[in-house]
Amino acid sequence: MKYNKFVYFIMISSFLCFLLLTFGFIKGAYTILNPQKSKLIVSQENSTEQSIHKKDSIMIVSLGDSITRGVGDDEGQGYVRRVKETLEKDYNQISTISNLAVSGAKTSDLVTQLNNKSVQEAIRTADTIMLSIGGNDLFPGADQLNQQFLKSYRPDEKTFQKNLQMIFQQIRKQNQSAPIYALGYYNPFHNVEGLDASSSFVSKWNEILEQTVLQLDNAYVIPTFDLFYNEEEKYLYTDHFHPNKAGYIEMANRLSKKIGSQLRGEKNE
Repeated sequence: MKYNKFVYFIMISSFLCFLLLTFGFIKGAYTILNPQKSKLIVSQENSTEQSIHKKDSIMIVSLGDSITRGVGDDEGQGYVRRVKETLEKDYNQISTISNLAVSGAKTSDLVTQLNNKSVQEAIRTADTIMLSIGGNDLFPGADQLNQQFLKSYRPDEKTFQKNLQMIFQQIRKQNQSAPIYALGYYNPFHNVEGLDASSSFVSKWNEILEQTVLQLDNAYVIPTFDLFYNEEEKYLYTDHFHPNKAGYIEMANRLSKKIGSQLRGEKNE
């Protein structure tokens, strides 16, 4: 009698297990075939790039340091004027330039400059804003760099990031719609014996810039690190810090392509 009850108990238990397994299988299959929508809220502002509204003539305001001034280009064109020429030649877009960059400027200097009323007025009238800033924060004494110096060197990342945030906030306060193009950083010392380790600092600077720009709408980082990597002899000026004519041409081509794609209303360029 006890044996029969035990068998009966096993049969009932097995049947219940079978029902549970069947239910679990059916529910799992339904979930896979009919996935539920995510409850995460995805921001739509930065999901697609914005097109530039083409006008008869656009105002380009450029800010920053000696890179934007074009130091090292024996023709004095730099990347700014070459972008202007390319936009006119390849994209039939006439432009006017207001170059407010100051050689030797650091992020703190640009923060101060952006408090100037005439600079603020120029930014308000801009259709496009281009800038390069931060290289002098990273290498404040390039002529003093050596292997021993790099071992103890720690650039001030917090101040750099804070200043960058203030710069972009001030620009956006004056102009909420113009696209902003910020040039990324390259390492002019990559091929200098004992200074190749400096690339880690440059990579960190690029990371901070990208994180800051990512918080803005209609703002873009134009990478330059790869343009100069292992091409220092080809693209650097005799001071081994600034781009030469060929280097500026490469930078201008990349920036012009980005701006031009937006003029044409193309995406994901």
